[in-house]
Amino acid sequence: MASDGSSVDRRIFVDESLYRLEQERIFAKCWLYLGHESALQTNGSFITTTMGEDPVIVVRDKTGRLRVYLNSCSHRGAKVCRVDAGVATMFKCPYHAWAFNTEGELASVPRMGSVYGDKLDRSQLGLREAPHVDSFGGMIFASWDPQAPTLREYLGDMTFYLELMLNRMDGGTELIGGVHQWTINVNWKIPSENFAGDHYHVSSTHGAGVEMGYRSRLSNDGYCIQTGNGHSIGSERGGAQQGTAVKTDYDAFMAQMRSELVAKYGESASAFVPIGVGTIFPNMSFMDTARFRTFRVWHPRGVDKIEVHSWCLVDKAMPSALKAAVRKQYSLAFGPGGIFEQDDGDVWQSVQDNLRGHIGRQGRFNYQMGVGREAPTSSRYGPPFPGSTSDILMTEANQRAFYRHYAAQMIGPDRKP
Repeated sequence: MASDGSSVDRRIFVDESLYRLEQERIFAKCWLYLGHESALQTNGSFITTTMGEDPVIVVRDKTGRLRVYLNSCSHRGAKVCRVDAGVATMFKCPYHAWAFNTEGELASVPRMGSVYGDKLDRSQLGLREAPHVDSFGGMIFASWDPQAPTLREYLGDMTFYLELMLNRMDGGTELIGGVHQWTINVNWKIPSENFAGDHYHVSSTHGAGVEMGYRSRLSNDGYCIQTGNGHSIGSERGGAQQGTAVKTDYDAFMAQMRSELVAKYGESASAFVPIGVGTIFPNMSFMDTARFRTFRVWHPRGVDKIEVHSWCLVDKAMPSALKAAVRKQYSLAFGPGGIFEQDDGDVWQSVQDNLRGHIGRQGRFNYQMGVGREAPTSSRYGPPFPGSTSDILMTEANQRAFYRHYAAQMIGPDRKP
């Protein structure tokens, strides 16, 4: 790819060897989003998900500590947990019934004395555990890399904007309505870079939603901010999903949040409630809009397929009736049957389809929009707003930042381009 990220070879979306390398150098190294603490409130509660293509169990052990294990028996490798969520004291492998406790220890082996005698050292056969697990604003992350920076170091300046999104009310946030899961035949990088701040596609891809009044027409008044390490946010002023149709009391709620933020940070802060769309590198994205908030992970399932996990997030202290209204707005717009979600999925799959042929995978994608129009965010909005921003909303600055970081991860610190 171009050194500034302004063009990218089409093969990075279809090359199997690059995809395998991504599993090693990105998904086995980066901090990855796994879930929200509101889904793991009691000791023994767990969820299952994946880190890249590696299946994992996220569990609170008997002391309340969050732990992450490879969901693979140390005997023959079968999954020891086959449900999405629950509460347990043990995870028993269905193959040979080896059982592991919430501390990852091999607690039970059938007929151990008669078939192994004293030859089996259970202390060396526990579940493989991720060395780093941490949370920020209720969001749980983990990394397999023993040398990984801390989570706050990895998130860097993105923590400032996450605070604006996650800590608006006392009590923090919670998930409502469970998790939506579906698949799309597309490479994981395409939705990740879209949610990094692609506003250029809104009027064309989502034209029907604009015409029906569910969201307003897009102007160029807004921001796309890169905060380092491939992370970014972007929004039109006042927030995405503003519109005249299907109104709720969330408008008044957001106005109150906006006024509180202005009182704390100054008038410039009014642009950042809600903060808009964003991507935390590599594959966790969110939408904090004028109607709802949603988090999603683009789990890779091969070079040309993803499994989407999507949640609706609300402030825990919000009235229950408003929570229900927000959930309906989320389902209407984004979710497996959402009108905007369907638009994106259809177009993304058409992109991937066109990369299958010998000719279609030749050439490069273009990301030149807005080159040279970036400056420190503080120069436009004043302190304390960190990162680098463009002076227009419709720019591909965030995509360039995403691919520059992608290239750095794939090359590695000891390699040259």
